[in-house]
Amino acid sequence: MLHVLWQEFTDSFKSIRSILIILFLTFISYQSARFFKNNPGLVEEIISTAGSEGSIYTAAISLIVLMFGFLFVFAISHDVINKDIEMRTIRLLVTKIPRWQIVIGKFIGILLFWMVTILISYSILTFISGSWHFLDYITTLLFLFYVIGFVLFISTIVLKSKLTMFLGIILGISLPIVGMISLFSDKWYLIPFKYLLPYHYMENTSFSMLVPLVIGVAYLLISVVIMRRRDL
Repeated sequence: MLHVLWQEFTDSFKSIRSILIILFLTFISYQSARFFKNNPGLVEEIISTAGSEGSIYTAAISLIVLMFGFLFVFAISHDVINKDIEMRTIRLLVTKIPRWQIVIGKFIGILLFWMVTILISYSILTFISGSWHFLDYITTLLFLFYVIGFVLFISTIVLKSKLTMFLGIILGISLPIVGMISLFSDKWYLIPFKYLLPYHYMENTSFSMLVPLVIGVAYLLISVVIMRRRDL
């Protein structure tokens, strides 16, 4: 499993899309932190209203991840499972390690990639603001944990990588919009999205933030079950 994990982790850094995403997040982190650093009066005014300095510095990166997190993860990992099935490399892997280790190894590899990517952005925020925003970092990772589990699940049930690339664009754009709308709407048909998507739970700084973690684990376990029963 460690080999699969490391392979997925390193491969995530090799594509142009991943490099562009890292550069984009780094740029946004630096520019937003410099802006607030150079405008202390604005920071004090926001603190008097919101009461949290850390959230000010992390607001830009958090908003980017919430709005484009699905699209970013799909862009890099939409074919994390079905690519190996299409290329038949999965047959070589299953002769060496169990299928559940393949799925979990790929999941952890992708998660580590995003942990490092977000860590780079938060390190810049820490360097400029002078404080480490631990809770905001963990909250961002919990959101991405959910997204990675969902993307891996889609790649498991959809066997064509070209189709998951198309679905990734559609879902990456539509899910954040639907999730945000469901927060402010009482329409009955939006209620399932409100509780299945992670946006509702990200509003609170309580144990409810662990719900996306639980749902992400559920996506992972379902993917494992599907892979164990699939005829390769």
